[in-house]
Amino acid sequence: MISLTFGPEKSMSLREPLDTWLSAGLRDFAVPEAAGSSARVFSLDYPPLNGDYADYPVIKVMRPDKTQYALPLFETETRILTIMGDVPGITPLLGFGFLQVTEGQWPGEIAPLSTSLEKKASAAHLAGNADLFSPKDHEVFLSEIRDRAADSWLAFLILPRRWEDNLYLRCDAGYTRGEYSRNFPVLNALKAAHQICDIIQSAHNRDIVYLDHKVLHYYWNEPRQQVFALDWNIGRQITDNNSREVYEFDLLQFSARAFHHLMTGRQAPGSVKVGPNKPEDIHNAPEKYDPIWTFDDQERLTQDELSVLGDAIQGKYKFPRDLSEDLQRLLADRQSQV
Repeated sequence: MISLTFGPEKSMSLREPLDTWLSAGLRDFAVPEAAGSSARVFSLDYPPLNGDYADYPVIKVMRPDKTQYALPLFETETRILTIMGDVPGITPLLGFGFLQVTEGQWPGEIAPLSTSLEKKASAAHLAGNADLFSPKDHEVFLSEIRDRAADSWLAFLILPRRWEDNLYLRCDAGYTRGEYSRNFPVLNALKAAHQICDIIQSAHNRDIVYLDHKVLHYYWNEPRQQVFALDWNIGRQITDNNSREVYEFDLLQFSARAFHHLMTGRQAPGSVKVGPNKPEDIHNAPEKYDPIWTFDDQERLTQDELSVLGDAIQGKYKFPRDLSEDLQRLLADRQSQV
């Protein structure tokens, strides 16, 4: 463990918020907020971790007003990322620890629309103490997290910021004002969906379900043609190996929320809305969704693609690998057309 002070002119400092971007520049266009229900997310300036990444790393800090709610979510995400760290498309933990803010007020969540508001939104003015653990010390971190929270310390996770575009920005029909076909072609949508299926299968092989499959949680790195899955705090570790329905429900939620959104520019009708969702929102979601295709869907997608998507949102796929195989076939068909 490394103990240090953070703040202006210190060796560690928090910077601009990364959880208010969906409102930036959109004064008259309503879209869901990126802010989470359990954490705030900021860019972090900490030289030992800055150099290997395209930008400063990300620090995800427990909300000071939501510690009891956030505690089990931080514990879950730490355990899952530790288990899943070697899977392509998972952002590995760079470290974790605890902050104790002694100076400054937490910034608000209004997106910056001017210089003055941008300064208010920044966390650069916050100062205090920090204890930083390396990834191999996750058990020590987890053993202390509840006592630290009771003593006014805030748990945090540090993650690399290597992705490019949040897929909501690329593929949501409302946000792109109908330009999602140009911003994220079907070929890329199939690539992303195929990769996500492989991530879900890797998670299921390790007795983990993701559950919160909104496209806000997926990022696309264009040069690598790689999707990244973030925010595993609503995920679960499954202890009952006979609970097949839990894994099938996880695949169904991916199909209705992320896969449908990638392919059509919107989620399946009746699925959990994009936003700061809680575990109960996912738990109470429907277990089947009826295909409703628009004229645009039929123009954008082949009949085979519509058939696979329709089967997926009706829960006909039981294993991610089976959907992945069909997506690989659809991808090959698209690539041959190109």
